[in-house]
Amino acid sequence: MKEGLDLVKIRRELRGEALRLFFYLNKRISGYTIEEIRYFSGFSNKAVINRCLTELRRLGVVDKQGDKYYVPRLIAEAVNFIFKHYAKIGNRIIARGFLGAIAYLVFLLILIAMYPQALMLLPLGLIFTSIFVVIGLYQSHRLKRLIRELKRLK
Repeated sequence: MKEGLDLVKIRRELRGEALRLFFYLNKRISGYTIEEIRYFSGFSNKAVINRCLTELRRLGVVDKQGDKYYVPRLIAEAVNFIFKHYAKIGNRIIARGFLGAIAYLVFLLILIAMYPQALMLLPLGLIFTSIFVVIGLYQSHRLKRLIRELKRLK
Protein backbone atom coordinates (compact mmCIF):
# COMPACT_ATOMS: atom_id res chain seq x y z
CA MET A 1 0.00 0.00 0.00
CA LYS A 2 1.24 3.47 -0.81
CA GLU A 3 1.97 5.84 2.01
CA GLY A 4 -0.40 8.75 2.29
CA LEU A 5 -3.54 7.13 0.86
CA ASP A 6 -5.93 10.05 0.36
CA LEU A 7 -9.57 8.93 0.29
CA VAL A 8 -10.84 12.37 -0.70
CA LYS A 9 -8.47 12.42 -3.69
CA ILE A 10 -9.58 8.91 -4.63
CA ARG A 11 -13.26 9.97 -4.48
CA ARG A 12 -12.51 13.00 -6.67
CA GLU A 13 -10.28 11.34 -9.28
CA LEU A 14 -11.48 7.75 -9.62
CA ARG A 15 -14.07 7.54 -12.39
CA GLY A 16 -14.91 5.91 -15.70
CA GLU A 17 -13.17 2.71 -16.71
CA ALA A 18 -10.74 2.82 -13.77
CA LEU A 19 -13.69 2.94 -11.35
CA ARG A 20 -15.34 0.05 -13.16
CA LEU A 21 -12.11 -1.97 -12.93
CA PHE A 22 -11.76 -1.11 -9.22
CA PHE A 23 -15.23 -2.48 -8.46
CA TYR A 24 -14.47 -5.56 -10.55
CA LEU A 25 -11.22 -6.22 -8.67
CA ASN A 26 -13.16 -6.05 -5.39
CA LYS A 27 -15.06 -9.20 -6.28
CA ARG A 28 -12.21 -11.59 -5.51
CA ILE A 29 -9.75 -11.30 -2.63
CA SER A 30 -7.05 -13.33 -4.38
CA GLY A 31 -6.97 -10.96 -7.37
CA TYR A 32 -7.04 -11.28 -11.13
CA THR A 33 -4.42 -11.55 -13.84
CA ILE A 34 -4.66 -9.20 -16.80
CA GLU A 35 -5.92 -12.09 -18.96
CA GLU A 36 -8.67 -12.89 -16.45
CA ILE A 37 -9.67 -9.25 -16.32
CA ARG A 38 -9.81 -9.11 -20.09
CA TYR A 39 -11.76 -12.34 -20.40
CA PHE A 40 -14.31 -11.92 -17.58
CA SER A 41 -14.80 -8.19 -17.05
CA GLY A 42 -15.67 -7.00 -20.52
CA PHE A 43 -12.49 -5.01 -21.12
CA SER A 44 -11.42 -5.98 -24.61
CA ASN A 45 -8.12 -4.14 -24.85
CA LYS A 46 -5.05 -4.85 -22.71
CA ALA A 47 -3.86 -1.28 -23.16
CA VAL A 48 -7.03 0.04 -21.51
CA ILE A 49 -6.61 -2.45 -18.65
CA ASN A 50 -2.97 -1.43 -18.16
CA ARG A 51 -3.89 2.26 -18.20
CA CYS A 52 -6.61 1.69 -15.60
CA LEU A 53 -4.30 -0.44 -13.43
CA THR A 54 -1.64 2.27 -13.62
CA GLU A 55 -4.23 4.84 -12.49
CA LEU A 56 -5.35 2.59 -9.63
CA ARG A 57 -1.78 1.93 -8.52
CA ARG A 58 -0.99 5.67 -8.67
CA LEU A 59 -3.92 6.31 -6.32
CA GLY A 60 -2.67 3.50 -4.09
CA VAL A 61 -5.77 1.29 -4.12
CA VAL A 62 -4.40 -1.70 -6.04
CA ASP A 63 -1.46 -3.94 -5.19
CA LYS A 64 0.25 -6.59 -7.27
CA GLN A 65 1.26 -10.02 -6.03
CA GLY A 66 2.99 -12.08 -8.68
CA ASP A 67 0.97 -11.53 -11.83
CA LYS A 68 -2.31 -10.86 -10.00
CA TYR A 69 -3.75 -7.47 -9.14
CA TYR A 70 -5.92 -7.14 -6.05
CA VAL A 71 -7.43 -4.56 -3.71
CA PRO A 72 -6.45 -4.98 -0.03
CA ARG A 73 -9.48 -5.57 2.21
CA LEU A 74 -9.21 -2.42 4.36
CA ILE A 75 -8.64 -0.19 1.33
CA ALA A 76 -11.63 -1.77 -0.42
CA GLU A 77 -13.80 -1.14 2.65
CA ALA A 78 -12.70 2.50 2.94
CA VAL A 79 -13.09 3.31 -0.77
CA ASN A 80 -16.45 1.56 -1.00
CA PHE A 81 -17.61 3.51 2.06
CA ILE A 82 -16.60 6.85 0.61
CA PHE A 83 -18.32 6.10 -2.71
CA LYS A 84 -21.55 4.96 -1.03
CA HIS A 85 -21.87 7.59 1.69
CA TYR A 86 -20.26 10.74 0.27
CA ALA A 87 -21.29 12.90 -2.65
CA LYS A 88 -18.84 14.83 -4.80
CA ILE A 89 -19.83 18.46 -5.35
CA GLY A 90 -17.22 20.29 -7.38
CA ASN A 91 -13.88 19.65 -5.70
CA ARG A 92 -15.42 18.90 -2.31
CA ILE A 93 -17.06 15.85 -0.83
CA ILE A 94 -19.92 15.97 1.64
CA ALA A 95 -21.64 13.25 3.65
CA ARG A 96 -24.96 12.28 2.07
CA GLY A 97 -26.64 12.57 5.48
CA PHE A 98 -25.82 16.28 5.56
CA LEU A 99 -27.14 16.68 2.01
CA GLY A 100 -30.36 15.00 3.09
CA ALA A 101 -30.68 17.37 6.04
CA ILE A 102 -30.12 20.43 3.88
CA ALA A 103 -32.55 19.26 1.20
CA TYR A 104 -35.24 18.35 3.72
CA LEU A 105 -34.91 21.66 5.56
CA VAL A 106 -35.09 23.66 2.32
CA PHE A 107 -38.15 21.67 1.20
CA LEU A 108 -39.80 22.26 4.58
CA LEU A 109 -39.14 26.01 4.46
CA ILE A 110 -40.53 26.26 0.92
CA LEU A 111 -43.60 24.29 1.99
CA ILE A 112 -44.18 26.61 4.96
CA ALA A 113 -43.64 29.69 2.77
CA MET A 114 -46.23 28.46 0.25
CA TYR A 115 -48.71 27.03 2.77
CA PRO A 116 -48.54 28.87 6.12
CA GLN A 117 -50.99 26.38 7.63
CA ALA A 118 -48.18 23.78 7.33
CA LEU A 119 -46.35 25.61 10.12
CA MET A 120 -47.55 23.00 12.58
CA LEU A 121 -45.37 20.48 10.70
CA LEU A 122 -42.22 22.39 11.66
CA PRO A 123 -41.43 20.37 14.83
CA LEU A 124 -41.79 17.10 12.93
CA GLY A 125 -39.64 18.48 10.12
CA LEU A 126 -36.93 19.52 12.57
CA ILE A 127 -36.95 15.99 14.03
CA PHE A 128 -36.39 14.50 10.57
CA THR A 129 -33.69 17.08 9.82
CA SER A 130 -31.91 16.23 13.06
CA ILE A 131 -32.02 12.52 12.12
CA PHE A 132 -30.28 13.34 8.83
CA VAL A 133 -27.69 15.43 10.69
CA VAL A 134 -26.99 12.51 13.06
CA ILE A 135 -26.54 10.22 10.05
CA GLY A 136 -24.09 12.73 8.53
CA LEU A 137 -22.15 12.93 11.81
CA TYR A 138 -21.95 9.13 11.95
CA GLN A 139 -20.67 9.00 8.37
CA SER A 140 -18.01 11.61 9.17
CA HIS A 141 -16.95 9.73 12.32
CA ARG A 142 -16.71 6.43 10.45
CA LEU A 143 -14.62 8.01 7.70
CA LYS A 144 -12.19 9.43 10.28
CA ARG A 145 -11.93 5.98 11.89
CA LEU A 146 -11.18 4.35 8.52
CA ILE A 147 -8.50 6.98 7.81
CA ARG A 148 -6.89 6.28 11.20
CA GLU A 149 -6.87 2.53 10.48
CA LEU A 150 -5.28 3.11 7.07
CA LYS A 151 -2.58 5.31 8.61
CA ARG A 152 -1.86 2.65 11.22
CA LEU A 153 -1.26 0.06 8.48
CA LYS A 154 1.42 2.13 6.69
